[in-house]
Amino acid sequence: MSQVSSLSYGVPQGSVLGPILFILYTKPLSDLIQCHSIESQSFADDTQLQVSVPPSNIQSAISSLETCLSDIQTWMLENKLKLNNDKTEALLLRSSSKSFSVGKPTTISVCGCEISFSSSARNLGFYIRDDMSVELHIKNVCRSAYSELRRVSTNSASSFS
Repeated sequence: MSQVSSLSYGVPQGSVLGPILFILYTKPLSDLIQCHSIESQSFADDTQLQVSVPPSNIQSAISSLETCLSDIQTWMLENKLKLNNDKTEALLLRSSSKSFSVGKPTTISVCGCEISFSSSARNLGFYIRDDMSVELHIKNVCRSAYSELRRVSTNSASSFS
């Protein structure tokens, strides 16, 4: 049994109620994002923003995202949360058969920090490239499987010695 301690605010890390209370606390954030006509998904303390537009409207979409991110930053500061720019990633997905009619943007401004668009990203363990190919995911799964097979064979060989 844990020792009793006073807690003025927040939730102890690792508590059972922590994730549920965090989702309830940040519910207004999803409403704020929707006001910008941007889709979002949240997983615990990670939030992903998505906008789907034809390549000709990419600059307008980036502008909308930047405005939304600025409003998110303001909301988070008002609610004693921090938008972590070091963990912020941007991925510009496109069909492998289509190219940009105008120059492909290289960065997005996130609350004064320039975030470069990545060529790939990991989402809940799934790797995807900016051209929506899954080759990187397959490569990583194969590497992980090979590593596990090598570990198992090493353990099996040593147990028969």
